[in-house]
Amino acid sequence: MKLGGCVFLGIWWRRCFGLLGAWVVFWAGLDLARAQEHAAYGPPTSRPSSLPTSSQKADTPKAPSFQYEGNFGKKPTTSETPVVRGGIYDRPYIGRLGTSEALGGMSIALGGYTEFLGRYILQEGLTDGFSFEARRFNLFVFSSLGSFVRLTAELEFEQGTSSIALETALVDFRFHRAFVLRGGILLPPIGRFNIAHDGPRYDVIDRPLVSTWVIPSTYSDVGFGVTGSFFPALGHKLYYELYVVNGLRSGIINDSAEGTRIARGKSSAIFAANENGSPALTGRIAYAGPLGLEVGFSGYVGIFNRYRDGAEEIDRALWLKIFAVDAEISFGPVTIRTEAAVAWIDIPDGLVELFADTQWGIYADVIWEFWKGRLGFLREAAFRLVGRVDYVDLHVGRFASTGQDIGDETLRLTLALSFRPYEGTSLRVEYQHSWLTDRLGNVARRAGVQFGVATYF
Repeated sequence: MKLGGCVFLGIWWRRCFGLLGAWVVFWAGLDLARAQEHAAYGPPTSRPSSLPTSSQKADTPKAPSFQYEGNFGKKPTTSETPVVRGGIYDRPYIGRLGTSEALGGMSIALGGYTEFLGRYILQEGLTDGFSFEARRFNLFVFSSLGSFVRLTAELEFEQGTSSIALETALVDFRFHRAFVLRGGILLPPIGRFNIAHDGPRYDVIDRPLVSTWVIPSTYSDVGFGVTGSFFPALGHKLYYELYVVNGLRSGIINDSAEGTRIARGKSSAIFAANENGSPALTGRIAYAGPLGLEVGFSGYVGIFNRYRDGAEEIDRALWLKIFAVDAEISFGPVTIRTEAAVAWIDIPDGLVELFADTQWGIYADVIWEFWKGRLGFLREAAFRLVGRVDYVDLHVGRFASTGQDIGDETLRLTLALSFRPYEGTSLRVEYQHSWLTDRLGNVARRAGVQFGVATYF
């Protein structure tokens, strides 16, 4: 009744004072309804159970009005589903949120994760031997001014300091759970993996092929948009993201000798300017429900070449379109996770057989947590067995002259064993076998063993 009355008042107010007055009254009405919505469907206010007992002592700094939206360390439940499971607000360090007197009581949190590995890979009888890799060291920072303004950022170091990148640096203005303005360096929601890819979340060392070759994860861009979530019924949740970003660049074709490679469209120049003056559009809508079910549909569309110089057109606009679907569901100790994507790429005339105009791929994980319990001084240790299937076809089509299928495909099978002394730490060992098909249909086999560690801190 209060919300309906405020909407009616907003219509009257608009007639008298214009759109700005209606906007103010409308959001005032939503704020009146917010308390009731929060009582029925609000996120958990307690810290994650997986955190050390010392972080839950009564003498920790008093938390600000911000409420932790994560579900880290728990089996997903319908009433406690975070905004994005495994996303930027579902990390354990935010659960340790405290206040800084030096910053006038502002709430801040610092954290991160690291992962390293060792491997021995053999391809067609040849090997480079055994080697170690310091794959990633990522630093997180989060700050909240009450519950209205939030800032989060992530700095990534790869292979030591050979690559340093600002992965996210965004500001949220939370007018309402269903309407959050977001701007800055963000993760375009193409599939779920690009927005929830932290190494400690997964029990397989390498990232999925479809999520790194068809979807160019990790893909960061600068832009602006809206995000939010709704609860149409108790135990059911809808979540959306919609952004305008600078978009991927012409390296998709110009910087790739082996054919179309969408990941080559990433560049640090994205953060400075739009190459063609035509922003890209990206978005995702997801549903979360019982049994830890989550299903998402997402897409990306944008021009990737420089087709005009000022007001003068110098080339034909080349479009990139990506559609992705992702899903996850749990049955007791078994979780199934999958993601599939297809990409359509405009190719300059006469280059279709050299560069792919269609690519697609899929991966699926089956995770079996076959043991969980106390192990010595470890209160909630767990062992998991994971099987993964990866497949990508990076050049869908046939040669016009012979009718033969164009190859450029990869099939990969992975079997992994993971030990988790804590929820946020994974020690894993895996066997991996791949079939690599080149453009002409020749198949090479690659196999190897990897072991590694990934942990939040």
